[in-house]
Amino acid sequence: MKRNAIAVFALILLPVVFAHAQSTMPKPASEQRNWDLWVGDWTLVGTAKDTPTEPEYRVDWNLYGSRILGGFFIQIDQIWRGKGPEQHSLEILSYDPIKRTHASSGFQSDGATWVATATYSDGTAVETGTTTTADGKIIKWRGTWVFSADQMAVSATQESDQEGVRWTSFTVKGTTAKTPATTK
Repeated sequence: MKRNAIAVFALILLPVVFAHAQSTMPKPASEQRNWDLWVGDWTLVGTAKDTPTEPEYRVDWNLYGSRILGGFFIQIDQIWRGKGPEQHSLEILSYDPIKRTHASSGFQSDGATWVATATYSDGTAVETGTTTTADGKIIKWRGTWVFSADQMAVSATQESDQEGVRWTSFTVKGTTAKTPATTK
């Protein structure tokens, strides 16, 4: 009889515990909504230079951003078509609620990686970061992204610095095809 009472009690209590655990799942901080600028399918075109001494070339850049892992992060899959082979990249955008900073980490098909922090203000995102090339060279950079009021268009410029030599590494303009599912 005692076992039956314990079993009945467990059957009643267990769903209540699970329901409570599900209702208290954490939600992303409101500051993480700043990253929503990147959710969608972006097409960018412009010019780029990999080093200060190389010639400028045309670039076609596609980015697809989506929320992942319960909405706490945004994943951006990228394809860069310029000189040389097509480059694929994966970038993860995050927010640290303790430090109150936006951050990104990127990984490129040529072995390069990057880390950056970002600030947002009035439709402008400013990213400051460091790229480490596959052969260990360090490039510091600052990119400024200016979004249209409806967040459907963007223009951007990135300035880079390698061993004290500065240059404009890219200038692009682009648009997105956001759908209601991507603009939650």
